[in-house]
Amino acid sequence: MMLVMTIIGPARAVAGRWLLLEWRTVDHATGATLGHPFGEDASGGLVYTPAGWMHGQLSAQRRPLMPTSDPLGGSESERAAAYSGYVAYWGRYQIDQDRIVHRVESSLFPGWVGGTQIRYFTLADDLLTLRTPPIEVAGDIVVNELRWQRQEPW
Repeated sequence: MMLVMTIIGPARAVAGRWLLLEWRTVDHATGATLGHPFGEDASGGLVYTPAGWMHGQLSAQRRPLMPTSDPLGGSESERAAAYSGYVAYWGRYQIDQDRIVHRVESSLFPGWVGGTQIRYFTLADDLLTLRTPPIEVAGDIVVNELRWQRQEPW
């Protein structure tokens, strides 16, 4: 028997295909921009389905090229350099008030598999902003903020 989840309310509102406008790191206390982890021209795609599935990918634009067409080829250091500018994961999601809870089923970063990624969100028309919970990075308390523009509604 296949379980089909019907999404209503805020979850229905986020369903669709989204294009990354900006990924920035901000100071948690002041909101000041501290940097752009993959550069100011990072690219990304995000999909939320009405049935509760999601997948997202983020990429730096100027990642090192590999000397091979085989994605498993090249040296370990070449693969590490190429894949360090990429984030990808997929799984189920649910809306919990002002949070989207991503339940990670697979990820380029194996440490996320089986866990959850919490994103606080705001939605205004076709602009979706996702924010991570505050984390400590090099002694600073920061939040990653990702702004997305809707490309297709569901």
